[in-house]
Amino acid sequence: MRLIKMTGGLGNQMFIYAFYLRMKRRWPEVRIDLSDMVHYHAHHGYEMHRVFALPRTEFCINRPLKKVVEFLFFKKVYERYLPKDGPAVWERRWCRPLIYFKGFWQNERYFADIEDEVRRTFTFDTRQANERTLQMAATIDADPHAVSLHVRRGDYLLPKFYASSGCVCQLSYYRNAVAEMLRRMPEAHFYVFSDDIEWVRANLPLPRADYVDWNTGADSWQDMMLMSRCRHNIICNSTFSWWGAWLNAHPDKVVVAPDHWYAGDEHPAIVPEDWVKVSTE
Repeated sequence: MRLIKMTGGLGNQMFIYAFYLRMKRRWPEVRIDLSDMVHYHAHHGYEMHRVFALPRTEFCINRPLKKVVEFLFFKKVYERYLPKDGPAVWERRWCRPLIYFKGFWQNERYFADIEDEVRRTFTFDTRQANERTLQMAATIDADPHAVSLHVRRGDYLLPKFYASSGCVCQLSYYRNAVAEMLRRMPEAHFYVFSDDIEWVRANLPLPRADYVDWNTGADSWQDMMLMSRCRHNIICNSTFSWWGAWLNAHPDKVVVAPDHWYAGDEHPAIVPEDWVKVSTE
């Protein structure tokens, strides 16, 4: 048996689930362990089945037993210790029957060879979307100049996140990103998504913009769905907007991303090679 730890908000859950799909190709018995999500209160808990209407494939065991079983029987595989090669190479090394995978798997190389399956799996369940979102989706679909702009502040301003993540995408980055997009797409019409819309209005002048400010709480995933329907995307160092851009199916899309994902990270592996990296300074 092979288990994959599930943790984090929706964007990280999607990376982990995509990794699960890839591992399932090699080991059909692999399961997702949701034990840690039982007491996970950050963001909106486990959202995958609600957002994408996925089958119940996870494997759960209670927390005290889980720790004993992990320690005694399972070989732990941590993402941060993996060499820079692909899943086909790693699979030959993971020959033990009991393996526990821990990590966020924030790189498309983990599922590049099943991209079509991942895209089909992450089809948003529009039956759960509110009326304003559905109306905005129709507007974006009809707009050939639609560009999503995601500005994350909120929890990134807290001391425990600011030093590593929150300090990266500040006003200078968003100004650089908007300028780069306008250089490439002069007619860009920006659709702004943020947990601090008023800050964006006050600090980031945009020539043509609509502000999506109604998807909060359990409806937050609908912002990702709307981002994915835009023709082009400006993301910040957030897996939430990363997936909004990655799921954008327009073949000629331009995705602008920060050249740092974490403080001091000059070559963020999470950013695909064909995305445009813009200075955060």
